[in-house]
Amino acid sequence: MIRVVNLKRILAIASFYLINFGLWELLKGYIGPEWDSFLVYVILFPLIIAIFWKEIRSEWKEFSSILKTKSFFVKLLVWLILDLLLTGLLLWGSSYFGWDILPQNNDSVKEQMTVVPTYLTVIQGCIFAPVIEELVFRYAIIGKPKNAVAQVLLFLVSVVMFDCIHIVRPLEFFYYLIPALFLTSFYMTKKNPFISMSLHSVINIVGYISLIVGVL
Repeated sequence: MIRVVNLKRILAIASFYLINFGLWELLKGYIGPEWDSFLVYVILFPLIIAIFWKEIRSEWKEFSSILKTKSFFVKLLVWLILDLLLTGLLLWGSSYFGWDILPQNNDSVKEQMTVVPTYLTVIQGCIFAPVIEELVFRYAIIGKPKNAVAQVLLFLVSVVMFDCIHIVRPLEFFYYLIPALFLTSFYMTKKNPFISMSLHSVINIVGYISLIVGVL
């Protein structure tokens, strides 16, 4: 059983990178980068869910009981506020020292919203991305280790791999470092992917609102 779960984790990680990069390269020049990005996540979404379907049903049962407690929503709000405050502080500090850490991905998302209908872009960013990325970078990479050393090592691997998949320029690493740390830490509180999916989704919702109103 453990071997099967590990194979699923490897398959999920490999599928994410192969489709994100391999399929992206195959599509390049045919339907445009904006639609390429959307199509990649449309394909990944059911594939990653199918890989972990049995586990997802079990994790959802646990998460549904967590949803019945008010404390979860309070924690979610607190973690969101802390993430936004620290990100804002980081942006202020980087601006003060003249460091350009704002990701080029923001411009890519803005361009995507001019080509792909905004509601599809929002669905991609606030539903597809949180589900896919939390199942891959938290659930597949970290899983449910009981050994303390393994937890620390896998935590760091998850943070770095999640961060690196989003960056174009080296300095952008620091922009994504805060949400990467928060999402991974939030996952570790229960080791349930739906926990971190929830935080990931609300962070992205705030990000999309900021892009739409022109804050970022």
